Amino acid sequence: MSNKVYLTILALFICFLVTAQPMRKSTVKNDTTSFKIQTNYLSNYVYNGRSDSLKAPYFYTTASLNFANGIYANFILNYLLTPGQSGYDFSELDLGYNYAIGEKISGEVYGSKYFYSSASNLLSGNISSDIGFTFNYDLTYLNFHNSFDVFFSNKPDMQLVPGLEKEIQISSKQNNVLTITPSIYGSFSSLNFYESTINRRLPGLKNPRIQNQPLGSILSSTTVDNKGFKFLDVELSFPISYDADRWNISLTPTYAIPFNKVSTTSLNTSTLNGITKTVSINSTPYSENHLANIFFFDFGITYNF
Repeated sequence: MSNKVYLTILALFICFLVTAQPMRKSTVKNDTTSFKIQTNYLSNYVYNGRSDSLKAPYFYTTASLNFANGIYANFILNYLLTPGQSGYDFSELDLGYNYAIGEKISGEVYGSKYFYSSASNLLSGNISSDIGFTFNYDLTYLNFHNSFDVFFSNKPDMQLVPGLEKEIQISSKQNNVLTITPSIYGSFSSLNFYESTINRRLPGLKNPRIQNQPLGSILSSTTVDNKGFKFLDVELSFPISYDADRWNISLTPTYAIPFNKVSTTSLNTSTLNGITKTVSINSTPYSENHLANIFFFDFGITYNF
């Protein structure tokens, strides 16, 4: 069998076994209130194993406030580095609560709000907010993780991200700790975030007598052809983390393997001088027609105050 078939079987096996956290890692409760600043370089933005045909690297900064009772708040500012498109792209505000039940069970419940630049072309840019939770179970030799989210766009989307990982401590000397965490995750999601409706008016002639009356309008409505809750990708990652007093340095290389092409159809209806015309086109994104495995990495530096 091909590598993709083996990985699919493995991912499905994990999904039936796993009941705990995803890429979003919950933070253990602190004894006191803490504040930290983190800066990261992301080599390419990947969502459910998909990336734009044009590489989209980001520099992003996160400010995190964690209270002793488990409540936390994050604000994330994302700056796009793609040549010709560089600039502020979007930001995110997270509010949540970390919980722990005994020594084995932990997780969080959270809500997020996203704010996009008017020029943003983010793959997930139709998503305005989300709510979700994680549930983590720590075994002696393995950690099982799972997250469930509801994303809100034109229609709500559900996403399930089960995973399996193992944290290995390479060295520990006083306050200096080096760890690696080999991980495998799978993503399942509905596909409503691909759908959108855009309505714009065509500008009129710049004539004072006409008073710039609109000539007409264009309505574009995109729908997903293969609707449903789909298995979208497997991601293999190898996070490396080094803690030294108040500093943390991390590197997370990831290899994403996408599955299940998402095809879309758009109906473009134009009205010009009272005449209406509708055209149906295959609007499947280039990245979906050319699904390919993606390697990317995230490098970050954190300071804890």
